[in-house]
Amino acid sequence: MTLRVKVLASSLGVTILAMVLLGVLMFRAHRATVLAEAELRARAFLSMLSVASTGPLAAGRIEDLDGMLARLIERNLEDLDIRFVVILDAQRRVIGHTDPSQYGRRLSEGFYADASEADSPRVREDGDVLLVSAPVFTAVPGQPGIRWGTTVAGVGLERVRADLLGLFWRAVLTILIVVAIATLIVGSRLERLVLRPVRRLTEATRSFAAGDRAARAMVAGDDELADLAGTFNHMAGQIALHTHRLEEEIRARTRDLEEANRRLEALAVTDPLTGLYNRRHFEHVLSLEVRRAQRMGTRLSLLMMDVDHFKRYNDTHGHPAGDEVLRALGRLVRERVRSTDVACRYGGEEFTVILPGTSRTDAMVLANDLRLNMEAHPFENEATQPGGRLTISIGVATYPADASDEVALVRAADQALYRAKENGRNRVEVAQAD
Repeated sequence: MTLRVKVLASSLGVTILAMVLLGVLMFRAHRATVLAEAELRARAFLSMLSVASTGPLAAGRIEDLDGMLARLIERNLEDLDIRFVVILDAQRRVIGHTDPSQYGRRLSEGFYADASEADSPRVREDGDVLLVSAPVFTAVPGQPGIRWGTTVAGVGLERVRADLLGLFWRAVLTILIVVAIATLIVGSRLERLVLRPVRRLTEATRSFAAGDRAARAMVAGDDELADLAGTFNHMAGQIALHTHRLEEEIRARTRDLEEANRRLEALAVTDPLTGLYNRRHFEHVLSLEVRRAQRMGTRLSLLMMDVDHFKRYNDTHGHPAGDEVLRALGRLVRERVRSTDVACRYGGEEFTVILPGTSRTDAMVLANDLRLNMEAHPFENEATQPGGRLTISIGVATYPADASDEVALVRAADQALYRAKENGRNRVEVAQAD
């Protein structure tokens, strides 16, 4: 065997090996990219679905979920390669599915169990489907948040595998072409025309597969390897551009979701008429503040106030006028209390103020200020009220002097308010020890 044949055989062997390695790396890189694209597409879809599902899940409006899924089916999810969509509640029951026969099932094993327990999206390849999940929850700063359920999308992989099969055959064809051309090149030109470009392609492919989206194959010339490098560079550029766009879209959807969560959080704890906190928030904060006072050995006072003869005013002048009285009282309370105090609408014409670290004496001062401010505030048609003014009565209770827990504290303040009503209204009464 001549040296030329040996060199040519060695060069061909090296060329074939390099091209096979290149094909494998490109195949793996492309497979990882298309799967990542499918996952990102599914995550973007689920982020929008989770935002839309939060309200119906929180309110238990199953018919809204059914309507939403029906609209998704009409929009042809096949264009997104999404084969099915599942909405699970917090107990892993199917309350929404593009296949109506799945309603009511409890999915407590495998991927669905893992997805329902996780606080972040989960992804798993299952046969011809890529399963992607997203939790549906309401984030509350400083709190664990409320987990309403989980959304799951099944992304079909048929197109991905068809694409990979096409890539495989293109890679095989490219290798055969390169080998055929390489057999015609003399040994002295093999290094310059084949091996060096292959090394550059391999390095660029490895860098791209490792996450370097700026990696490109710098191969000059007009031969097949240069064409292959150009195809790779074009593909890498398209993938990088598409990935960037998807990331921007996901960031935008994330910002929208965060804003929606903030609005939902405000709506969940705010009374829409007065702008004060609602009773649900009052009970939560009072429990926390009592526990804090127990730990720190500090005092905690509570005001309970009620608009005097409000029903008479409401019945005489109408609910809009009564609502304006409640709004005005809400403003007067907000203007007088401290930033650390928590003012709430307890219900109807009854209001509460939680006063952390406040003694009975200081609470009495604040209560009298609120009573006088209400008495001095001009209201339309208040001359028809007893005494010619709209007034409030206030009950004051202090922990630990008047109560040992939050329930007893509310009861003590309410009893003090009742005495204020009995003793003529437009006055402040403090809790009396049993």
